[in-house]
Amino acid sequence: MSFLYNKAAAAAASLHTTAENAKKSVTNAATLENATNKLGFGGYATKVPLPNSAQGASNRYDSFAPESTGDAKFHVGGCSYFWAVSEALEKAKDEIWILGWFISPEVFLRRPPSENAQYRFDRILKAAADRGVKVNIIAFKEVPVMMSLSSKQAKNSLEALHPNISVFRHPDGYQGAQSTLSTGKTMLQGLMAAGKSGLTKVSDETLQTMIAAAGGPTLLWAHHEKVVIVDREVAFLGGIDLSYGRWDTVQHPIADAHPGDLDEIVFPGQDYNNARVKDFHNLENWEHNKLSRLSTARMGWQDISLSFTGPAVADLSRHFIERWNFIHGKKYSTTMIKAVKGKEYSRIEPSIPQNQGPDQQSIGSMKCQVIRSVTNWSSGASHENSIYNAYMDIIANSEHFVYLEQQFFITSTGSWLGTVWNRVGEVLVNRILRAASEKKRFKVIVIMPSVPAFAGDLQSVISGHPPRAIMKLQYKSICRGGFSIMDKIKKAGVVPEDYIRFYNLQTFDRINESNIMDKNELASGVDYQAASVEHDDIVDPFGVKEQKDAGDFEGDKITKGHQAYQKYQKETHGEGSKWDTVSSCYMHGGPDIRTIPWASGGKTAEIDAFVTEQLYVHSKVLIADDKIVLCGSANLNDRSLRGSRDSEIALVVEDPTPIQSTMNGVPFQASKFATSLRRYLFRKHMGLLLPQDMRRPDSNFHPAPSPSDYDFGSPEDRIVADPLSDSFLKLWSDTATQNTLSFRKVFAVMPDDTAKTWIQYQALFLKRYMGPEGLQWAKWGHVAKSNFPAGEEGVKLVKEELSRIKGMIIEMPLQFLAWTDVQVEDPGYNIITRQGYC
Repeated sequence: MSFLYNKAAAAAASLHTTAENAKKSVTNAATLENATNKLGFGGYATKVPLPNSAQGASNRYDSFAPESTGDAKFHVGGCSYFWAVSEALEKAKDEIWILGWFISPEVFLRRPPSENAQYRFDRILKAAADRGVKVNIIAFKEVPVMMSLSSKQAKNSLEALHPNISVFRHPDGYQGAQSTLSTGKTMLQGLMAAGKSGLTKVSDETLQTMIAAAGGPTLLWAHHEKVVIVDREVAFLGGIDLSYGRWDTVQHPIADAHPGDLDEIVFPGQDYNNARVKDFHNLENWEHNKLSRLSTARMGWQDISLSFTGPAVADLSRHFIERWNFIHGKKYSTTMIKAVKGKEYSRIEPSIPQNQGPDQQSIGSMKCQVIRSVTNWSSGASHENSIYNAYMDIIANSEHFVYLEQQFFITSTGSWLGTVWNRVGEVLVNRILRAASEKKRFKVIVIMPSVPAFAGDLQSVISGHPPRAIMKLQYKSICRGGFSIMDKIKKAGVVPEDYIRFYNLQTFDRINESNIMDKNELASGVDYQAASVEHDDIVDPFGVKEQKDAGDFEGDKITKGHQAYQKYQKETHGEGSKWDTVSSCYMHGGPDIRTIPWASGGKTAEIDAFVTEQLYVHSKVLIADDKIVLCGSANLNDRSLRGSRDSEIALVVEDPTPIQSTMNGVPFQASKFATSLRRYLFRKHMGLLLPQDMRRPDSNFHPAPSPSDYDFGSPEDRIVADPLSDSFLKLWSDTATQNTLSFRKVFAVMPDDTAKTWIQYQALFLKRYMGPEGLQWAKWGHVAKSNFPAGEEGVKLVKEELSRIKGMIIEMPLQFLAWTDVQVEDPGYNIITRQGYC
């Protein structure tokens, strides 16, 4: 949404009149939701009957789907999830259905790419289509000036593979949206020129109506589901898109330079991504990356998805069918498409295939219920916010603890009105105060990103605006402004930290720009970056493509026959190096960072090769009492939970399989699915899991109904078995504290509690340029050499400090910029953040 921040225009004097005219054009539109409905958007208000549904039936959480059954399985991280999806796609016989916010046809579902050419996503789909499988995909149709998802290129490239592959993009908005968008821009520019004075003249109602007039759901709301359904037998949903930047192992390597063997590259092209530094760009040439992997770490991706079988798959299939047929009816009449594109798109019949009947299909052992956020613009259905209802109900009825792993945390306690609609914060406060009044131990643990994934420095006037604005909303939800969760708990005379804690995740690695690279460059006469770019071009089956965008890539030139790659790779002799990443050092059974060698003598000193980055939490998971799990695509904010905004999908899982455990030291019967997922996540974040080998699939790499093998009773499991025990809570807290101190010492990471004002933030930033030998080169995300002596002694102390890091959990800096206003409530904050990100 950069244009909304970059433009400033003429006088706000005419703004109010313009806004009021826009308001009148949408009669009595009290909210954006009502406004978009009344605008029609090509008849979006038309309802599509739910196939095989009991219309008007009352289901739990007011969901379209009843409580059903199935066998569910969790996949933590893209490595195991992508592999499981690849297995299901390979076995497809009749149908493959996919919903996606971001779909990248060229993403590799198994790694490394050099060994898994057939497991590139588009090639798997083509192989299925060649077998006669019908592939139907619905991709979110983004507004290109706002985000780089390249859905048009994805549609064109996939449909060109085979006639059996059909891709819909949605929404289109309504006729004349582009001209109205221009009008909307003019209104917004006027507001920005007016500053705060202009805002006092414009109500939330007017702002919402203006945005509706400028495109409504096309501008602000999205199709956010991530779904794969194969033969209506096995389904996947959760937070993981089939796209660039999502594949990752549990140890989250953030370095991917392989001077000893180019074929070891794991993240080709723009799959090596750090959204805090550079967003995806020009994805038509995805194999070219403007982010140098020799100087900048990638950003690790923490995410969770589920696979499941059984009758619940039919409910998810109903959701897909409803959306497909809705778009078909409103956008893709067969005769129109044939006349324009020569391709015929068909409706999907809602009947269940013969092999899916109740006698043939496994019932499943778990209680599963599909829940969602939809409305008439997104699917032609009646408004539904059953995901929100589930959040509220599960938290209110929790007895012992709530675990939330979330990309966003924007909510209200009921007193912060006019901005945030959802009351998840209020139900958390009420549940905590009930525990306090009953003098019972109750814990809430929240894990979320330290900074939203927007490129640019937080201090930047333009690029820093979106992350600052979201951070302000999140801090107001958590601990600031008088009506936050912690403020409300304090006002009741209760210490909030006794009940609720917030954490982030952080990782480190070492980029292998060692003497190995220098030797091979000298022997081959080829620069490593040029050779690595040609490696990425080789894994692109379309070969060398014309560069359409100006600017420097990692390497701009591709030699004929990929000679640079061939020459460099010949000199490596395929030797490789087990130390191209050191991310396993903070995991269970990993090596001691103090013992890992470095081939010295190269152009880069070892101390400059260490890098850090936040582990970006993209999960959307709630676990309560080791009994119940809610996992899906919905974030904890109004966009996802309100129902009338982004379309979302989720699954609630309750497993009756008992696991004998303890809760606060008392014998307790946990649910196998919920407790194994919670224990797996806790162990991962504390470094109590073994590093994951992408070449050796374990039980988590296979889709449901294949069972997961969890090592109940192991020493590491016993540490996390009781989430309320004193021993666990102390180790969890001590680990987060030590990790926080070590990352602060070695890398001076930000955000951090030591920067309570912008002046302190700037002082800490400038300190990086003062080292033991005076002024020095420094780069964000690298070692803060001002904290260490020069030479080998400095390297030794860095490694000593890094050796104290276990896992990736750190304390969330709730005092960061606490003495200042994180983001002034200027027009950009009020128009975009207040209306678009809440």
